[in-house]
Amino acid sequence: MKGALFATSVLAATMSVAAAVPARAAEPKFYFQIKEVTAAPEVDASVKASAAEALKAELASRPEWASDIGPAAPGQDQTALAAELTKRKLRGFDVTVRIDSFKQEMKEPRPGGRLKQLAVNVKLTIIGATIPDAKFAFEGNGESGVEAEVAENRLAADRARASSAALKSAVKQAVEEANVKLGATTKPAGGGKKPAKKKA
Repeated sequence: MKGALFATSVLAATMSVAAAVPARAAEPKFYFQIKEVTAAPEVDASVKASAAEALKAELASRPEWASDIGPAAPGQDQTALAAELTKRKLRGFDVTVRIDSFKQEMKEPRPGGRLKQLAVNVKLTIIGATIPDAKFAFEGNGESGVEAEVAENRLAADRARASSAALKSAVKQAVEEANVKLGATTKPAGGGKKPAKKKA
């Protein structure tokens, strides 16, 4: 018991010291703008939109990436944007998401369950090209599988939720791989464990 109390006291003291030293926010190193999402014709537009949102959210969660740099905005003249990036010492990239595979499969309920299972499997690649000369800069690959119970009366919502979860997981893996290639090691806000196949 004494040992447990001692460990708690040491932990509390360590936390107090850490709290007294303010953490220095990481400075952005890269700027991104999402160029497009490509996929096979059978992939629904909503899936492509969800992939774009997942990438935007994942990069925005990482302090080394920036998407809002004030006067320079996506869609403006690339030469002017490049000049602004140079001024701010940022490397700029147009990022494309390529959905290599997107599969959904209905399965029978789990043993003892009543609701059917929806399995969603995603493979995708994110590709970065430099601004403004559009030279290939990096790529990252991600793959994820999610299984979720779905009900007939809310099939569309459950399908969208499972698809979003699979896309987010695959995008996270792809970004982490891209970061390694770019030499960035900062974890996203809230931690950055590599997600495994999960059940939604």
